[in-house]
Amino acid sequence: MPTETMSAAAEQTKPKYLEIDHPWVSHRHVPIYEWAFPAEASDEELAGFIRAREDWASRAHYPVAWVVELSNLTTASAKQRRAFAEHLQRFEPHDVLWNGGSALIVPSAWLRGLVTAVFWISPPKFPHQAFAKRSDALEWAQLQLDAKLAECRAHSPQS
Repeated sequence: MPTETMSAAAEQTKPKYLEIDHPWVSHRHVPIYEWAFPAEASDEELAGFIRAREDWASRAHYPVAWVVELSNLTTASAKQRRAFAEHLQRFEPHDVLWNGGSALIVPSAWLRGLVTAVFWISPPKFPHQAFAKRSDALEWAQLQLDAKLAECRAHSPQS
């Protein structure tokens, strides 16, 4: 098969990466999705983010990785921690199939404690790691995504 035809065939099988319709999410490195929590969010703002992410997951069926910027977060009520933990439980089927890994930027002890509390309620079934720096988080997320892509290729019917 000529190279041009192989490239065209590869483009046709490449998934269309979908954007998450929410201002907290950056699509600069898709299929590595980056989201940054604000310093504070109302319950309604958090619920809007959760809805946008769950809507995206219902249509996004391809390997991804996440970089979650928690550095700016200054508060999260018990109600918000529970809401997010419940979101993670609903999101779990997507994560199990498609999430190569989630890199969490948590440069302080308070933020690490917050992540521990949420994950205690809803332990993740995907690779995850905490980082102090965004560059380290992005590098790790790319490695996890590469591994997930290789895993999906190994299990695809074309293999």
